[in-house]
Amino acid sequence: MFKILIMSDSHGSVKEMQFAIDIEKPDLVFFLGDGRRDIDHLIDVNKGIKVLSVKGNCDIFSDLPEYIDCNVQGIQVFATHGHHYEVKYENRFSTLKREGKRYNADVILFGHTHEPYYEKEGNVIIMNPGTIGEGKTRTYGMLYINQGDISGDIKQFVQK
Repeated sequence: MFKILIMSDSHGSVKEMQFAIDIEKPDLVFFLGDGRRDIDHLIDVNKGIKVLSVKGNCDIFSDLPEYIDCNVQGIQVFATHGHHYEVKYENRFSTLKREGKRYNADVILFGHTHEPYYEKEGNVIIMNPGTIGEGKTRTYGMLYINQGDISGDIKQFVQK
């Protein structure tokens, strides 16, 4: 089974990100923005970890891409922070879903709202891992690819 960890909106919370990596031991990490320095630090500390990152609205001077369109283990993924796709204003995320369809995405990943969201619409998974960096309850997402089948969930842990 191929495991993908999805995190977003860390806003300086490197410890929580490391916790998720240690617990999940992912094959790949998607970071969906707002914490460029955080993810750079984790890449330095976790030699060999594969990370794909996008630029968030708070990553002002970042050279990261606004979105990623890629194939992972035969699954087409569209990943973005979400601020260019009205995710805080559209309750059904129609603009984001339309963009994901343009790329024939099997999975659409986004952040920005700090609210976890998981939906399977037909054969397409739409996921926002929430925020790993703010609030008492921190959340992140997991995707599991097993022989071409994909599933996922949102996980949480409580700060003490």
